[in-house]
Amino acid sequence: MERSQDRLKFKKLDPLAMTPTRTSPLSAGMDLYSIEDVIIPSNGKQLIKTGLQIQTPSRCYGRIAPRSGMAWNHFLDVGAGVVDPDYTGEVKVLIFNHGKEGYGVKRGDRIAQLICEMIVHPEIEEVKEHMELENGRGEEGFGSSGR
Repeated sequence: MERSQDRLKFKKLDPLAMTPTRTSPLSAGMDLYSIEDVIIPSNGKQLIKTGLQIQTPSRCYGRIAPRSGMAWNHFLDVGAGVVDPDYTGEVKVLIFNHGKEGYGVKRGDRIAQLICEMIVHPEIEEVKEHMELENGRGEEGFGSSGR
């Protein structure tokens, strides 16, 4: 399948699958929808089916991110949120419930957002000498820039 520069292609693998949608023309993410009814237990997790196969634009991968309302109102977060450009299986969404109560997802609910992000595939090179960066902060680590 040829990769278009600015086109996210998708295939519905299930008749219940819904087309990813944007809330507004400039939304960074496209909403993904559940094709099943599930309960995410308190302090638990659930892998939820979308029924979609996607192909990201060239030089991009898909990042599955939480929806802000679900995170703020229900303490839900998304994990394992990378869809590699060469992945051809069904996109599923791993949701963690950090809340004190179970959370019910219904078929057709918006469960996450898909963001197409640019990716670089650099060559990997091991070096033997200590690496110094010009104008870098050297070996000062975590918290060192907040003087």
